[in-house]
Amino acid sequence: MAMEMRAGESLDISENLTRAIAPYAMALHDEFLHSHCSSCFRDLPSQRTCVVSCMVCCSVRYCCSDCLSSDCQVHMSSGECCFFANHLEKASTSCTTEGTSDFRAALRLLYLLEMHGLVSSDSINQSSRIGGLSVSGIREVLEEGGEVSERILEGSMLMSSARKMRTQNAVVFLNGLTVEMVALWAVMINSVEVQICEGRDLGIAVYGPNFSWFNHSCFPNASYNFILAPWKEDSVSDKPPYRAVPASKGIASDAWRAWQFEDGFTHAVGKYGPRVVVRCTRPINKGDEVCIAYIDLLQTREARHSDLWSKYKFICFCKRCTASPEPYVDLILNCDFRKLNSLEDAVMSPAIENLDDILQQAISQYSLGDDPKACCDIIESMLSKNWMGELQKVELSRRRHMLHPLHHISLRAYMALASAYRFRALKSNTDGFNGENSNVSFEMTKAAAAYSFVLAGATHHLFLSECCFMTPLSHFLLSTGQSMLDLVQCIQGGAGKNVSEAKFSFASCSCWPFLAQSSLILEKIKNPIDFSWLGTTIFQSLHLSEEDSANLSYADGLPISIEEQKGCVLSLAICCINFCKYLASICYGPQHYVTIHAKDLLESINLGQ
Repeated sequence: MAMEMRAGESLDISENLTRAIAPYAMALHDEFLHSHCSSCFRDLPSQRTCVVSCMVCCSVRYCCSDCLSSDCQVHMSSGECCFFANHLEKASTSCTTEGTSDFRAALRLLYLLEMHGLVSSDSINQSSRIGGLSVSGIREVLEEGGEVSERILEGSMLMSSARKMRTQNAVVFLNGLTVEMVALWAVMINSVEVQICEGRDLGIAVYGPNFSWFNHSCFPNASYNFILAPWKEDSVSDKPPYRAVPASKGIASDAWRAWQFEDGFTHAVGKYGPRVVVRCTRPINKGDEVCIAYIDLLQTREARHSDLWSKYKFICFCKRCTASPEPYVDLILNCDFRKLNSLEDAVMSPAIENLDDILQQAISQYSLGDDPKACCDIIESMLSKNWMGELQKVELSRRRHMLHPLHHISLRAYMALASAYRFRALKSNTDGFNGENSNVSFEMTKAAAAYSFVLAGATHHLFLSECCFMTPLSHFLLSTGQSMLDLVQCIQGGAGKNVSEAKFSFASCSCWPFLAQSSLILEKIKNPIDFSWLGTTIFQSLHLSEEDSANLSYADGLPISIEEQKGCVLSLAICCINFCKYLASICYGPQHYVTIHAKDLLESINLGQ
């Protein structure tokens, strides 16, 4: 039975809908077990004498005795300790390669639910819920077979073996489902990746109905973020009230019990752990459903549906997915360059699948093979062969899908290229800015800044059509600002002094010609902020004055100095970071790491000037 959350009162943008919700269960990813506290998720102190480990399995560590005390009972009684000590070695290589955080979170989840009588065969068989958490689709997944089914079967066997020290009675539901299978599937479809700092998912957490009953929408009106539990947490009575309430018909009694008792038992058992907060990203009227996004929204409708089905086993029927004709953002993300002036006739080309495979191959070489240069070469070659060109030339190659700067393949390419060039710049800095690598470092840093900028500009264009892209835009702006500051440092340190000076008109944040210089791909992008030059039907992302438009295009003036180039890039960095700070404060609030990082960068700029 579907659950949903509705606003209990009218809310403005950037207001919190929930208090900081404690998790049912959480688990660090395997690679962070020895660097972060398994109770509070904080970095372990540099002084190893302060670090406390489990004396039995030696696999989990804690930052202090309080964290050890708060987590010890769950760690031992759930079977997690036994799992590490005696059963992990039995797992297959393919199973351990993916990590064990979902198995361990499922063990912890089962312990919590069983302790409070929230594991019921009636609830599983009749309403497909366990402790208020959805477990619908598990029978279909097991019948279909495949990798997910194999992981459920193997993981549940390892969990069952680890739990036998605590309980001798195996709980079996109808159709042969065991309680371990159901709990593991509940973790798979209800857990969220916990991100406390930029670019790192520390682990996963499963939250009760206060969070898990928020449904997905590709046009969400809320977002969520994580905070670490304070060292001395106030009592539940001191917390602000929830401003979203559940709505459903015929809900099972187990689910209501989970809702009613969630605050009490998670506060007592999950004393620390990462908290989650849901926040409005647009005004919401009383009684309106509140939805969040489960997946990346910078995808086509087909990709989103595939993503949702593979992860959660449901099809989205939100406003964006059911609109006819498709919304502008979906049309532009999927449209061939030759169809930009007739978006209503745009259809997906089969050739795009081949480009997507090439892009994924390049990203894999970078992430798995640690080869950023190969990644850059493959992606830029793909773009150059399939990038927009003069209409006469495009007409000669009708069989090939022609990309444009706002296409979803292009956006993913910018992300990969910005990251890969940033990594190459760091590797070339081993001799500082005065060695033979100085010009190489400069070019790599400039390319990273350019691709970051065009990614932020393209996302900003989509954001002006639909504000649900506010969240990714804030991250891209922060990355762009940081990349621009790196470039300023590179120029200031002497790198790039022998590079030929670009000709461009100096204006506020008008350094695109300098950034795009010497890149055949980037030079085809006339303006990375206002994309109206792509065609008459393109949504006007920025209503610029004639003077501003002229300043954002190539000029025939005299070459400007390196010092002026640095000033222009610095102006752009400040602009991006300020914009990021504003958007992040709406999506996440003033205490989120993105907001704080943006604030710190601005303060460092002021101190350095």
